[in-house]
Amino acid sequence: MSTVFYRKWRPTRFSDVVGQEHITDTLRRAVLTDRVAHAYLFTGPRGVGKTSTARILAKALNAELDEHGDPIPETENAIAIDEGRFMDLIEIDAASNRGVGDIRDLRERVLLRPTVGQFKVYIIDEVHMLTTEAFNALLKTLEEPPPQVVMILATTDIHRVPATIISRCQRFDFRRLTADDVIGRLILICEEEGIECEPAVLELVARSAWGSLRDAENLLEQLAVSYGTGEITEAQARELLGIGDTSSARDLASAILRKDAKRALEIIEEEASRGAELKGLRDSTISALRGALLAKHGIASIYGELGDAPDLEPEAMNASTDQMLHAITIFGRNERFGEASSPLALEIAALQAVAEPPKPEAPPAPATQPARQAAPRSAPAAQRAPQTEPAPSQPAPADTSGSPRILEEIEKVAGTQVRRTFATVNFIGPNNGVLVLQPKYANGAKRLRDAWMNEEIRAKLRPA
Repeated sequence: MSTVFYRKWRPTRFSDVVGQEHITDTLRRAVLTDRVAHAYLFTGPRGVGKTSTARILAKALNAELDEHGDPIPETENAIAIDEGRFMDLIEIDAASNRGVGDIRDLRERVLLRPTVGQFKVYIIDEVHMLTTEAFNALLKTLEEPPPQVVMILATTDIHRVPATIISRCQRFDFRRLTADDVIGRLILICEEEGIECEPAVLELVARSAWGSLRDAENLLEQLAVSYGTGEITEAQARELLGIGDTSSARDLASAILRKDAKRALEIIEEEASRGAELKGLRDSTISALRGALLAKHGIASIYGELGDAPDLEPEAMNASTDQMLHAITIFGRNERFGEASSPLALEIAALQAVAEPPKPEAPPAPATQPARQAAPRSAPAAQRAPQTEPAPSQPAPADTSGSPRILEEIEKVAGTQVRRTFATVNFIGPNNGVLVLQPKYANGAKRLRDAWMNEEIRAKLRPA
């Protein structure tokens, strides 16, 4: 049985790793200067060399090195690691061994000294799949491992790795490969494997892989198996990879930018009638719209990658940015394009894309209490009519207007001294023949009572 391309062409030295020089140079210097850390964390997209670099580091720690810090492939330990039979290299799939019991077994095994090499290297792939309890059990081993143990954790989802784990490792971020890096590696594989293909084929493969060299190698092998009898053409690659015709996608993008709904529907109908995969047409149209959007903002480097933006430059300059964003959003938000034989989903998207983009809605007004009915403004104080509030219910004021006359009569019959005594009271009435005496002061009642008790005074005041 033949070995698949991504395993056959896996890098075996630091210099073979594509597009990750910022990491391989650092690890090479660490090995040469004997400053290797006890724990590493490799993170990045799939297929960019994380596990391969971990194996190369294990090889560099246990095999002979050349003057550049690369392991020599012909040495016994290097060959054993490449063949997967080196006893001191233990690879663990965290997706299958994710429980706390598996990590406890690992903690016991790390206490054993290396059997063949100088270091025992543990590679835990997809480490983000470990459970919380397993991560907690791993903390102590990561912080203080035995001196001859190096642990390498690899993950595609760094956000699911606890901060306590990250802080105990040296972290290296692997980046997605550029199209040039992928194409350069594919050219080397084609030369060694005797694969003939048009240059556009490798560009299509690199674009479809989205920076993953492993995916690109798998796609190239699939093309070689399917059309390996002769030169692989661009049309064959588009058919196998499900990539729509560039010219049709470019025409559809042009119709959308010109708001030509009729032409857009005609293009979709033509592609559907000839049996084209509508999902590929949709993906290529998104790429064309993206290239036009970047071209509108003066990014010329995208021309070389997409190849279709220059033809759309006039339409891009006449279209608004909001319209282009609206079209890309409409085509990109529905993943069901092409899954059914009916082109209805793509036609609806085209009609929505040529329509005016919706205007952003105004934020809702904050809730307010119902406004109270405003009271009518009152007139200025100078113009206001005097108003009197009704007095509380109380008896009418006593009629004391006869007090001076009565006092004069008292003085005539009883003298000035008696008059002074009765001057401290108010005479109310007479009402119905009754004269009421009301003291003006607190001590007036006592003085009035004493005077009234005087028989001589009473005699003088008694009527004749």
